[in-house]
Amino acid sequence: MKPLYRRLPPLQALAFFEAAARHNSFTKAAEELCVSQSAVSKQIKHLEEFLSTELFLRGPQGLEISEDGKELYLEAQAALEKLSAVSSRIQNTNRTHELTIVATVAVAHYWLFPRVALFKTQFSDININIYSSDQIDETMCLQHDLGILYGDGDWDAPLNSHYLFDEKIYAVCGPTYPFETCQEPEQLLGQELIHLGPSKWRWTCWSDWFKGFGIDYEIPSGSMLFNNLPLVLQAAGNNMGIALGWEFAVQDQLANGTLRLACEKPLVPNHADYLVYNNQRPLNPAAECFRDWLLAEAAGEIDLAVT
Repeated sequence: MKPLYRRLPPLQALAFFEAAARHNSFTKAAEELCVSQSAVSKQIKHLEEFLSTELFLRGPQGLEISEDGKELYLEAQAALEKLSAVSSRIQNTNRTHELTIVATVAVAHYWLFPRVALFKTQFSDININIYSSDQIDETMCLQHDLGILYGDGDWDAPLNSHYLFDEKIYAVCGPTYPFETCQEPEQLLGQELIHLGPSKWRWTCWSDWFKGFGIDYEIPSGSMLFNNLPLVLQAAGNNMGIALGWEFAVQDQLANGTLRLACEKPLVPNHADYLVYNNQRPLNPAAECFRDWLLAEAAGEIDLAVT
């Protein structure tokens, strides 16, 4: 019998095939893999020659995966996912002084970074890599040591979760914006409102905020729109209009006077932010240390002001 390595299909070609089959597109696979479309096509052809079969057919509707391709895709995806999990677990075990944590841009910038800075003063030998993305989801959190997700704490993915903090969402504006702080949300209707643009991460928008108080509101066409919270709050601080400000992001600016409340009433959603991590593999010592420290800080057992 041939040695195992001679019976296996070319693994690089298999990885290219898995991406092409998952997207049902050579072009999208190439974008994901950061290679040219011709490179994907060449690897697929190499795999087809090894297997002596066609994996994709070009039909009237465009690219279609063949029956052999469908069978191979299911097995290849399972095998590659298992290899990825084993590789991550081994890397986790050996990275005793390093961890990665993923969060939205706003949470990473306003809430997480000050805490990482304080943690580093106490644990200088532990390296923390922060990955911020508004494309965050449960799958992305599984790919990192730790993640911070907004929700009800009950995830479809295999994640442990620990409560960190509730969110309150205020209407805020610059210190000299020409509008007196109001008591009722409906008094904001007709004002220049600054909007947080859509992304994969589903932020609370002005329509949601008003709906929480029983008020119907549609975002007018031509409204001022930015694609991340730091830009929105900078615009508000420059007196360009009224913006939504999450308490974790605006509390310091409200305290130092660079922002002020436009309305006294905040919206308090029924979800919260949670620290999450894969429950199917152990945390490495660095991630375990930071998890315990962060939960203690969030519970008020560590003074963030001490630097």
